[in-house]
Amino acid sequence: MPEAAYRFGDLAFKTGGLAELDQTLRRWRQDPGRTGKLLGFVNPHVYNQYQREAAVRDFLDSCDWVCVDGIGIVVASRLLYGAAPPRVVATRLFDRALAWKDSKTRMTAVLIGGTPEQTPRAAAAINDAGGAWRIVGMIDGFRNAEDYPALLQPYSTVDAVLVGAGSPKSERILLAARLACPKALCWHIGGGTLSVHAGDKARAPGWLSAIGCEWLHRYVLEPHYRPRVHPGGAEFVRHALKHRFSATRECQS
Repeated sequence: MPEAAYRFGDLAFKTGGLAELDQTLRRWRQDPGRTGKLLGFVNPHVYNQYQREAAVRDFLDSCDWVCVDGIGIVVASRLLYGAAPPRVVATRLFDRALAWKDSKTRMTAVLIGGTPEQTPRAAAAINDAGGAWRIVGMIDGFRNAEDYPALLQPYSTVDAVLVGAGSPKSERILLAARLACPKALCWHIGGGTLSVHAGDKARAPGWLSAIGCEWLHRYVLEPHYRPRVHPGGAEFVRHALKHRFSATRECQS
């Protein structure tokens, strides 16, 4: 398991590289006595939500593993603490899981997020991938947040709950899923991941992702994403500077 512990500001979490997280999830899946787990991700936008929204704080603080999806977190961590967690694009980690083919039985999952038109397309693509996953239920991401606990009740025995409905809504849904599906892997795969598998979002070129500029690809092609960069980027910098000041003050005291 990736036992490396990190801290960014107020958030303490455990993570690993892409291969480590993939192996951790494989081991969890193969464990006959497995218990429910929470897997989230953090990037500058989600961290801004972490500072504002109690549900995001509760979810990330409860996560067993947190995928560091944003290059901004990596750069700021290096500046703040002199060391940075490995960056793992959330969609790439889900790609790894879709490639699992080492079991006779498929993982049952409920997929939550996207529009009523997107969700069935994403579910069909996941089922058609021929891997270890079988989507047995779908719920779009445009319901009221308080509706999801009841909507999840029929899926109490699934192996996983896969959510991509934007923050903070995804985190609220996943907190409800933890209670409704107590033995499941409750995984924040991200709205972008769901859109990719629905065929509505283009993947960034591999070389662009490798240098940490996947955000630039999204900024150019996805107008709804742009507020995450501006003014969202400025908000994240304010949080980082606040943490830097606090860390310096603690060292001097």
